[in-house]
Amino acid sequence: MKAVILAGGKGSRLRPLTCNKPKPMVPLLGQPCMAYTIDLLQRSGAGDIAVTLQYMPDVIRGYFGDGSEHGVQIAYFEETTPLGTAGSVKNAQEFLDETFIVISGDALTDFNLLAAVRAHREKGALATIILTRVETPLEFGVAITEADGRITRFLEKPSWGEVFSDTVNTGIYIFEKEVLEFIPEDQEFDFSKDLFPKLMQNGHDLYGYVAEGYWSDIGNLAQYRQTQFDMLEGKVNCAIQGFRVAPKIWMGQGAQVAEGVTLEPPCYIGRDTVIEAGAHIGPYTVLGVGNVIKAGASLKRTVVWNRSYLGDGVELRGATLCSQLNLQSHVACFEGSVIGDACSLGAKSVVKPQVKLWPGKRVQEGTVAHSSLIWGEKLEKSLFGLYGVQGIGNVDMTPDFAGRLAAAFGAALPFGASVAVACDHDPFSSLIKRALAAGLHSAGVNTIDCGAATTPMLRYAVRCVEAEAGIQVRRLGPAGDDRVLIECLDQSGINIDKALERKIENAYWQEDFRRANLAQIGRNRVFTGLQESYAAELLQQVSVDAVKRERFRVAMQYDPMLWGRFVPELMERLGCKVSVLDAREASQGELQNLVSTGIFHLGVRFDDNGEEIALITDRSQMIERDRLLALQTLIQLISGSDKVAVPVTAPSIIETLAAKFGALAVRTKANPRSLMEPLRHQPFPMLYDAMYMLVKVLDTLALSRLALSELVESIPHFHLLRRDVPCPWEDKGRVMRLLIEELRDETVELVDGIKVFKDGGWTLILPDSDEPMFQVFAQGVTEQLAEELAGMYAQKIRDYQKTSVRG
Repeated sequence: MKAVILAGGKGSRLRPLTCNKPKPMVPLLGQPCMAYTIDLLQRSGAGDIAVTLQYMPDVIRGYFGDGSEHGVQIAYFEETTPLGTAGSVKNAQEFLDETFIVISGDALTDFNLLAAVRAHREKGALATIILTRVETPLEFGVAITEADGRITRFLEKPSWGEVFSDTVNTGIYIFEKEVLEFIPEDQEFDFSKDLFPKLMQNGHDLYGYVAEGYWSDIGNLAQYRQTQFDMLEGKVNCAIQGFRVAPKIWMGQGAQVAEGVTLEPPCYIGRDTVIEAGAHIGPYTVLGVGNVIKAGASLKRTVVWNRSYLGDGVELRGATLCSQLNLQSHVACFEGSVIGDACSLGAKSVVKPQVKLWPGKRVQEGTVAHSSLIWGEKLEKSLFGLYGVQGIGNVDMTPDFAGRLAAAFGAALPFGASVAVACDHDPFSSLIKRALAAGLHSAGVNTIDCGAATTPMLRYAVRCVEAEAGIQVRRLGPAGDDRVLIECLDQSGINIDKALERKIENAYWQEDFRRANLAQIGRNRVFTGLQESYAAELLQQVSVDAVKRERFRVAMQYDPMLWGRFVPELMERLGCKVSVLDAREASQGELQNLVSTGIFHLGVRFDDNGEEIALITDRSQMIERDRLLALQTLIQLISGSDKVAVPVTAPSIIETLAAKFGALAVRTKANPRSLMEPLRHQPFPMLYDAMYMLVKVLDTLALSRLALSELVESIPHFHLLRRDVPCPWEDKGRVMRLLIEELRDETVELVDGIKVFKDGGWTLILPDSDEPMFQVFAQGVTEQLAEELAGMYAQKIRDYQKTSVRG
């Protein structure tokens, strides 16, 4: 007698267990599920086996090979396109020349298959379905049989109203080879849906054999765990690898259990697993191969696969852990949580009940995982990045998330406070803005809806309406980039400080939301005329008549769909003649080409959010990044500012310019709040307001009677380079420590990152807060020296990533 094992299933309902392996390879007490199926077939006299494959076929082939190690002979038949249950068996027709059994490779049973085969032959049946009785038949095919075993009624996955029996199809069949004539070739064809109705229509009786014994289809994560608990209880007649060292306690070869470890039955300790003194292995715990369990760990009703590290004091309750995990000290995972392969959980992090982490995820120290992590790379305690909170739209940045974030923010504000809210023109941003408003209202905080507005406009609005805070939502990056950013501002219109960020994060992770009573629910009002008010205030900062007299001709590149009439009307009030290139259609080089015609005094390009600007001089020189920063500083100094704030990455000529005007240059961390805070008394933050920068450039040119190229040439020359060096998140801290140790005798500055001063230049090593990389800035008296400094420290970062943790 031969057999066919159906082993093509993906096991979607078992994810993340099946992200890296097919369902038949999911382990049960240290062995793949399919190994128990092969053992049952071998004991039943069916040692010649065909295995049908589709999903991750090489994983199954690689483990079982030709079957000789398991006492059987295996031939493999792979589907290139889905063929259904019956179609996959038809694909193995050349192998099937006698009576054969069909059985699933991803279910566990101890049925007496020989007794079923005898009944099949006694009836002279063409097809026999092995049935069993279950308490809840909704997920299975239900059958009613006559006294002689003939099936009179069959219904696949009924509702409760259609349940006419508790006798269900187990997916195990006994067929004569002639049944293959009823299955078409190379098309999708199922047993229950297609073959069985076809047989009955052609006058062939279907027989059912009600088997006694254990059967589990392992249809979901809860059933996966329960199946192993049943095995530990002895409910399944199957061979368990290892030795029984005490009643209902099994241990694999090479397992090491120190004195002082508590083992409560039933439990299973796989081979080469090491458990240190003081650990507590509670009932219904399953440990696979090569795990390390440190002192003080406590596990109950938990399944752990292979080669994982569980640190001191780890607490697992009803969890399922895949392979090669790293759980640092005092991690806790609770009922129904599932951790995929190669995840890393930082010390004192918590995975809440029913939360699932897909393979390769990292949970930061002290973080509480309230929801499943599927798409993102890591789950951090820090919600806030460099500019605010960002995520993928409708993946991790959802209305539900936004509402909870706003409720946490609202809890940090007094009852009755007002928050100005705005968004860009994107409909999803508008959806998130409304969710934020709802969350704030639930916390007893009012909102002032500023409509569609840029962040600089919102900064102005917060001050204008004297709100306690502001929130702006916008899409990030180019078209096709699905990231969404939520930016939070304080009452001065600058980004909130770290202390408030942490307060919001703590409230969010602890779900410590303030819920106002119905009399205190927040209200919404609308700020009308924001753009007009913002433009009027911009014009208050310049000499409009002087600018008008110059009749500047300006080439501009922006998205007119987003900005509407705002930019043309602003430039018209300044007496400027403007030519516009649509940023959606024109390349960056086209603006430079347009200015090079000699018709224009300058060119201007700004981003959709009105924060970033680039200038082109009358001589077609592009001014952006570091040279733009120097120009912004110079304009502030010319305008009479006695203080300028620049990031630690700025060129050293900033101090030279400030000294020339008798002003103070303040170096800060390279983030928006740090740069705006020293100048919060100024009407607009020049480094983060493109419109303000534009009108101040025109004002400076008009009052000085200089061309833009002449103004730029007055800035001393410098050589500043930037290099990005990839570095995994988990290596950043070690790289910084090793750099500090190496540079302890050098002249360094630790305002933001590590700034190293050398003769003729300096280098700044700055860990990126949002990406797994370092930014290296280097300035030298010559370009060659800057290149050498940047290259030297970029290489050090690469080298230190290769250094072992102990090194």
